[in-house]
Amino acid sequence: MNIYSIVLYLHIVGALLLFVAMGIEFVTVSRLRSTVTAEQARDWLSVLGSIRVIGPVALVAILVPGLYMAATSAGWEGWNILALVAMVGMAALAGSNAARMPAIGRSIGRLRDRIVWTSILTRIGIGLGIVLLMTAKPDLVGSIVALVVFAAAGAAVAFATSGTAPGSTEPRGLERAS
Repeated sequence: MNIYSIVLYLHIVGALLLFVAMGIEFVTVSRLRSTVTAEQARDWLSVLGSIRVIGPVALVAILVPGLYMAATSAGWEGWNILALVAMVGMAALAGSNAARMPAIGRSIGRLRDRIVWTSILTRIGIGLGIVLLMTAKPDLVGSIVALVVFAAAGAAVAFATSGTAPGSTEPRGLERAS
């Protein structure tokens, strides 16, 4: 085992942690969409606390080894530059969700926030696109196409599912969830 193998392992673990964090967020947001009481909303919103730890750890575990690999052996190519740009975009979208969560927690009427739903599904699409870039290492045009297609697919799924969650009812006269 050499340094590169260890660094690659850490990079892959970071990617797995990123998908764990997005999975937690996806489940939480999808469950919030069918919540009908303030207590249910508080319970699901409390799950997001784990993302405050997992997210930054994942980001460091992806970026530090990724930058090391690009600087020492892989070199800077279109696919890894676009993957880095896409990670910045994912972080910005995650930040927009994080900024919206306190307001959602205060108002049960906002539990079906379409921006939050679209953000998580688009980030999952982008994340899957980045995995494609990491494995296939396409040229610049192929990298752009892949990221656009995957992001659009995530947004399309969000649009198709952005109505009221199946089996849910509108909140019952509650103004505040916290």
